[in-house]
Amino acid sequence: MKRILIVALLVLVCAGSLTAQDSKTGSVGLMFTDSFAFAGVSGELFLNKFGLGATFTFLPWGSGDAMIILYEPGLYGRFYFADFESTMYLMGGMSYFTAAGASTDSGTLEGVDAGVVNLNTGIGYNALIGANQATRFSIEVGPRYSSWLYDGDEVFYEGFFLHFAMYFGATF
Repeated sequence: MKRILIVALLVLVCAGSLTAQDSKTGSVGLMFTDSFAFAGVSGELFLNKFGLGATFTFLPWGSGDAMIILYEPGLYGRFYFADFESTMYLMGGMSYFTAAGASTDSGTLEGVDAGVVNLNTGIGYNALIGANQATRFSIEVGPRYSSWLYDGDEVFYEGFFLHFAMYFGATF
């Protein structure tokens, strides 16, 4: 019982110190991008002038007997030129677009042994708006280098494309 009280006290102290800060420590929200799996969620931690984040976009497709889920997890880093409230930034990251399918006959979700590895770079704009800067808006554009894979690692197409992403979310 004493351990539970100590852990609860530590959580309350840490939560209080996080909410008492003047600066924001991160954000979570919705993301829209130029992928076939075009909508999803994103999260980012603000570390001084840097940001480290993860994204997961998805598109369930199908009905009744069969379903295909297109999904694209990704990781990225950002360098902000000034304070997060209103600034430009440089972005670099990668994502992997693939699919999984299921049918009511098999009842299991099976992945496809093919996908697209995307290396993204770009420049963007970030703004924290609203009361207490509780809302975040961010938009970015830049080049994307894509490698289309099958059988796990066989490349059958490589090329440059446009990367575009837009984020809406809440800060903490």
